[in-house]
Amino acid sequence: MAATIVIGGGASGALAAAHLLLRGAEVILLEPGPELGAGMAYSTKCPLHLLNVPAVNMSAFPDDREHFLRWLERTRPGQYTDCSFAPRSLYGEYLRSVLDETLRRGQGKLRHVRARAVAARVLEGKIAIETEDSEVLCGNAAILATGNSAPACWPGLSPEVASSRRFINIAWMEGAFEMSDRHAPVLLLGSGLTAVDALLALRHQMHQGKVYMVSRRGLLPQKHVLPVLACYRHVPYAGLRGVVRYMRWVATLRVGWREAVDSIRLKTNRHWQALSFAEQRRFLRHLRPFWDTHRHRMAPQIGTMVDESLRNGSLEVLAGRTRGLRLVQDGVEVSIAIRGCPGTVTLKVGRVINCTGPDTDLSRSTNPLLRNLLEQGWLQPDPHRLGALVDDQGALLPSRGGSRPPLYALGPLRLGSLLESIAIPEIRVQARNLAHLLMPGRAIPTAHEVSSRVS
Repeated sequence: MAATIVIGGGASGALAAAHLLLRGAEVILLEPGPELGAGMAYSTKCPLHLLNVPAVNMSAFPDDREHFLRWLERTRPGQYTDCSFAPRSLYGEYLRSVLDETLRRGQGKLRHVRARAVAARVLEGKIAIETEDSEVLCGNAAILATGNSAPACWPGLSPEVASSRRFINIAWMEGAFEMSDRHAPVLLLGSGLTAVDALLALRHQMHQGKVYMVSRRGLLPQKHVLPVLACYRHVPYAGLRGVVRYMRWVATLRVGWREAVDSIRLKTNRHWQALSFAEQRRFLRHLRPFWDTHRHRMAPQIGTMVDESLRNGSLEVLAGRTRGLRLVQDGVEVSIAIRGCPGTVTLKVGRVINCTGPDTDLSRSTNPLLRNLLEQGWLQPDPHRLGALVDDQGALLPSRGGSRPPLYALGPLRLGSLLESIAIPEIRVQARNLAHLLMPGRAIPTAHEVSSRVS
C-alpha cells in the first residue's frame, strides 16, 4: 500500500495523520522537530499561554465533542471543565497522545522523518518528496500542513537594525523575551493575539519595564465571557450587507455581540464563498480588522491581566504607523505617526518585537517546498493572496492547467477559499474529510469506538 505523505508535524499535520491512521493508512510525516503535534502554537513553555477556545471545542474528532475533556479528566482529574481554557502546551501533549494511542491500538503505520521537505515531483499520478537530506519519499498523495508562515519583514527597516539583537522579526525566535535589562521598555509591533502572547511571555520572564503595542487601529482582541449562551443558527443570507445587518441586530439583544459572531461560526465559510469577489475584497479591506478582534478572543483570565496592565500603565496601546527605526545607545529609537494626529511621537525602547500576523502571500514564501511548487506551476496563490488556490476538497489547482497533482492543502494554506481555516474546529473537519477522500472504502471506527480507543 502506497503511503500518504504529511508535510508538517504541528497541530494540522498531527490531526491529518491521526485521521489517516484511523483508516489504516500508512503515513510518512515530515517534521524536523522531535515532537509531533506542537508546532509554533503548542510548543510554548510559558504557562500563561492558554488556548483561546474553551476545552469543549478542542476535541481532535469532530464527531466526539468531549474527547479532549475526557483526556483532561483522565490525566488531570478535577482541574478542568468544559469552559476551561487549558494551557497550550497541554494541548500539544494531547495531540501526541492521540497519535501514540492510535498506533498502540494497531491502526495504520506512522513513520516520522525528521527533515524538511524542499522539492516535489509528480510521477504518473504519484508524488515524490525530496528532503533537505536528499532522501526521496514516495507516496500516493501529499498533504501540505505547513501551518502559519513567518511575518513579512518590517517595511523600511535598515540592515543595521534588522541584524541587531534589538529587533526580533519573529516573536517565537529563541531568546526573544529574554532581556539583560528587565526594566527597559519594549515595543511590540501589532496588538493582536501574538502581541498579547508576547506581553505574557515578557512578564513570565520577569520583565518589569513598560510595554508598548502599536498597530494601525490600536485594536486589542476582545475577551471571552462565560458562560457561553446558546447560539442562533439560522442566519439569513443576503450578501455582505445582509450578514452585517443580521449581526448588528443580534448584537442588540441580551446575549450581545459575542452571540452575533458565534451565531454564524458554523456557516462562516459558506457565507464567505457566497460573497462576490468585490464583496470579499471590501470585507478584507474595511471589516476584517474588526472581525478578527471580535472573532479571535482572549481567555477571560488573560483579558483580566491585559486590562490590569492597561490600568496600571505598564501597557500602552498606540494606534499608528512606525515612520522609522534607528539604533541608538542602549536601544532603538522609533518614530510613530499617531492615527488622526499631526506629526510623530518618538519612543526609545530596549527591544522591538514583530508580532504581526503571518505573511500569507505565497509569492513571498521562504518555504523551499512551496517555492518549488510555485516554480513548477503546481501551486498558485489565491486571488486575495491569503493562501493557495484550491478546490472544495483542498486539492491544489495548478496554474498551468491539465491534470491535477495529488497535493492537498490543510489548515492555514486554505485561507482565501475559506475565511475560517486556522482553528481546530475547522482543521479537524478538513483532516477527517481528506482521510475519507484518500482512503475511500476503508472501514473507520464509529465515534464510540474511536473514543474508547484513544481516550
